[in-house]
Amino acid sequence: MSRLSAVKPAYWISGVLLAIAVVVPLLVSTYAKNEPRLWGFPFFYWYQFLWVFLSAILVSICFRLVSTEERKRRAAEGLGNPDNPGTVKEGDQ
Repeated sequence: MSRLSAVKPAYWISGVLLAIAVVVPLLVSTYAKNEPRLWGFPFFYWYQFLWVFLSAILVSICFRLVSTEERKRRAAEGLGNPDNPGTVKEGDQ
């Protein structure tokens, strides 16, 4: 069995979402224009500002996906609750 088959879908989805949040705003051809204007602002400005909020949303989705997957993994291994560090198994110190 390869190591790639052990990677959970939550990690793949998170990686793709983070790649979108980084790569799309860097593609100059998507925003190198003056029209359409929004409240008098050229497309470049409001498009880049929109990506600030979209990126924050994408990162929060990734955080929730990975956190949920990590909780499941820790519970399956009996490592306790990551939200409450006082709950560790005997011998985990």
